[in-house]
Amino acid sequence: MIKRCLYITALQIILLMGLSSGQNLSISDIRKDFKIGHKDEDKCKAHLEALAKHADSPVERGYEAAYHMFMAKHSGNPLKKMSYFKDGKKMLDKEISANPNNVELRYIRLLIQFYTPSYLGYRGNIEEDKDFLMNNLYKIKDREAKQIIFNYLKGAKMYSEQELALLGR
Repeated sequence: MIKRCLYITALQIILLMGLSSGQNLSISDIRKDFKIGHKDEDKCKAHLEALAKHADSPVERGYEAAYHMFMAKHSGNPLKKMSYFKDGKKMLDKEISANPNNVELRYIRLLIQFYTPSYLGYRGNIEEDKDFLMNNLYKIKDREAKQIIFNYLKGAKMYSEQELALLGR
């Protein structure tokens, strides 16, 4: 009887710990807000804070890197701007090096590079990532993630109609 009570108590503690650690990180919200992170400072800060504390997958760390780069837009200090951007770039490149076939990481990098000013020198993988996504987006199992990514890429107007047909399969 005592063993069973201890087992149930331990199970409850584990479940509560899991719930409390996941409450601050909603990958679904982070994905949805990705397109406005560079515009909305409050959302950017909130997502960056949650990701910095709880990111434990390559995709979550990839979004953390992106939101880190977005903070450059929200900083008034030129040195801080460059620091945010360089640190985020380094984080994202590290994740992609470790996970080169991760579709969502390549999506994050594509959009960062596509919209980053050329003078920052971070535009070298646009065509590579664009082609990779066109040939691999269909492999994403999470339907919501796939739809968010497809809709964003469709709206970015970087793909032709024929490419969009391949992308959307």
